[in-house]
Amino acid sequence: MNRPDPTIEVDPQRLLLESMETGAPPDLRPLELAREYAQELAQGNAGENEIVRWWHSPTGFYYEFKQFPAAFYGRSGLVHGQYLTPQEAQELVWDALTRAEKEQADLTLFYTANLMQSDQDFFMIYSLGETRIERGEARYALPLFMRLKLPQYLLVMFRSKGEYLVFRLPQGQPVLSEILA
Repeated sequence: MNRPDPTIEVDPQRLLLESMETGAPPDLRPLELAREYAQELAQGNAGENEIVRWWHSPTGFYYEFKQFPAAFYGRSGLVHGQYLTPQEAQELVWDALTRAEKEQADLTLFYTANLMQSDQDFFMIYSLGETRIERGEARYALPLFMRLKLPQYLLVMFRSKGEYLVFRLPQGQPVLSEILA
């Protein structure tokens, strides 16, 4: 008998993107309990770079932006990270840019600790409804952070001290926004 994957994910990305387009602040309070749970499960191995910190353990994964902690992602379940060479990381970024264009996947790249102060600091491409939105400038430089959201999985890459760590996270059961703490 096949059992459903017990993995749950807490991902306010869609709410944050909508907020960026409308100017209205996102209401993340309904996700707070699930967020705390994801943070607790992920305690174990930790890392950080100039803009983001992350944790992963045999029971979970979590990251959040230092200057904007509302930009986070958490999940329960086993995760595996993989270190990449700079060449492998570059190939992964180019592949992500191609997939975002061809498959209309959501892609976020942050190149500098300035986050979104100039178009050279970041590149984002995403869909809201039927509208495809592109912000910033795609560059050849390797990013500090990359997030590629496809229907089957989420790919997250971090750069820290010249090392590149990538996580490929299969689609989990999303936490419903109606759950209140």
